[in-house]
Amino acid sequence: MNVIIDVLGSVIIGSMLLLMMITFQYGMRESADRALYTKEMINNMDTAATKLNAVIALAGIGFDPGATVIYAAQDSLVFRTYWDYQNDRLGFTINTLSIRLANLPSPYGRALTIRQNNVPLNDLGYIFWIDGLQFKYYDRNGALTTQATSVRSAESWLTFFRNPPRADGRVLRSRLQVRCYFMNAYMRGA
Repeated sequence: MNVIIDVLGSVIIGSMLLLMMITFQYGMRESADRALYTKEMINNMDTAATKLNAVIALAGIGFDPGATVIYAAQDSLVFRTYWDYQNDRLGFTINTLSIRLANLPSPYGRALTIRQNNVPLNDLGYIFWIDGLQFKYYDRNGALTTQATSVRSAESWLTFFRNPPRADGRVLRSRLQVRCYFMNAYMRGA
């Protein structure tokens, strides 16, 4: 009788240990998925901020500071430059660069579109996993402005989101604030 009780106890303890190891493995897998998911989101945010800053820094090359910005709204920015971003060179033709959210949602959220002369840029025409975009504009003294002729820098607030790797996970949302200066306007005395 004692042997049967010992065997039953061993089986129960062994199955509990096995169940704990399986639960631990699932927990580790979920943590690893979440870490990779967060890493991809941070990489996307870093790339978006770097490229957005690189584009906005080209604003007004060859123009008077007051004639740089064509359209400065809370949801979009349109400016002129002689720099040809597509070919990475200074040219003699006026290029119009626009930054705005796409109208149509996709499985990757709404896309931030960056266009030169109404054509999406090759290397960063669309930045995905965006949920919201808001611009604030500043004059040469750092005061908020709504007049396109006074804009010398722009602050963009991007809200990124990403669906979780598992159906029962939480959606990752993060906000990124980037302040970009129109360097040409500052170098020409603003």
